[in-house]
Amino acid sequence: MTSEVFLGRQQVVDAERGVFGYELLYRGHDQTIPVDDPDAATRCVMERVFLQWGMEHVVGDRFGLLNASASLIVNGLHEAMPPEGIIIEVREPSPFDATTVDALRHARRNGYHFALDNVSRLGDLENSELLPLASIVKIEVTMAHHAEVGRLIMVARERSPGVLVLAEKVESQDEFNRCVDHGFDLFQGYHFGEPEVLRRPTRRAGRRAATALHAALQDEIDVTQVEAIVASDPALTFRLLTAVNANAFGLDRRVTTLDEAIALLGVRKLRWLADLLASSIDAVDDDTDEVVRGTARADMVSLLLDDDDLVRFGVTTGLLSVVDRLYEAPLAELLGELPMSDVAIRALLHGAGPVGEALDIVRACEQDDRASLDQLAPGRYDELMSMHHRTMDDARQRHAMVASASVHTATSETPGLT
Repeated sequence: MTSEVFLGRQQVVDAERGVFGYELLYRGHDQTIPVDDPDAATRCVMERVFLQWGMEHVVGDRFGLLNASASLIVNGLHEAMPPEGIIIEVREPSPFDATTVDALRHARRNGYHFALDNVSRLGDLENSELLPLASIVKIEVTMAHHAEVGRLIMVARERSPGVLVLAEKVESQDEFNRCVDHGFDLFQGYHFGEPEVLRRPTRRAGRRAATALHAALQDEIDVTQVEAIVASDPALTFRLLTAVNANAFGLDRRVTTLDEAIALLGVRKLRWLADLLASSIDAVDDDTDEVVRGTARADMVSLLLDDDDLVRFGVTTGLLSVVDRLYEAPLAELLGELPMSDVAIRALLHGAGPVGEALDIVRACEQDDRASLDQLAPGRYDELMSMHHRTMDDARQRHAMVASASVHTATSETPGLT
């Protein structure tokens, strides 16, 4: 049975009540679930926004505001997200140390935007190390002394010219009117609507392959090994192709092959995405039968093709040909979530072109459909069935090796922030 994944979002509006963006919130099912580790909640929201829904489906052409601790910035996990469209909300209960300030400055130079969150006292602003780097200051109007609100806004703008000042926890029309009179730029609170809960079928990650990939990206990078691990699991391939969409936010980018997707993401971003996937609470043990089937299809399709570009194309096509069974959803619907070329989609859905024809041969071998094989590849029945059994055996061995590597990694280190 297909499970679901959830995400909360609440509107942030301007003085005319036009939508500026959405604060993105962790939701377990359809209710908030407390999480002891605040970074775990942030990581979960990141994984769902960028690797489940896709940014464009959650915020459209507006901004997404995401709560995070400063430690997440120091450790670099924000780099799993594209800087476009995201504003990272950070609380500063006491002034940050030099290491944290350096990390925040570096992230800001790389295009990431920050909101100084949960401000209610002048001291929050006067002592803040983040304020000069912030694009937004969020003032909690239910906690701030009414007589100090104007001063809070003035100090924020003096110390960070061009900053937008947001009134949070606005609960009534009277409060909204007062905040407009004070000169706030943005507004958030139940007066404009309770957080909306989004839900959709889960596109789970295979825990074993994701853990093995995470381990492979920690030290010296062997690109061939990285490609081999991703190509060992159709679910991992699907999720990384989803990440191409998320990290090409606002671009019309299409990819044809798995190695092109890996190159487009880059090693550094791939490392953080692997971290998110390996530690995802939605990750599960692999569906061995379908994982093996997808890997074997990729291998056999590549053997049936004699052009290097087609071979790379064929590997990706073979892997994706089983995701409908993994996710219990129509293949056409799933392919619509990916940045795949029209050529790839036609090959997968209609058997078009050399790659589509090779995939039809593989499917006929799986069914031991001699009549179809005689039509698709006359006189090659014995050769093709032998090739099919060999690629299935090889795929089982590769799956066992990845599973063994992930078990070894799990017993020697914990994926995630350190």
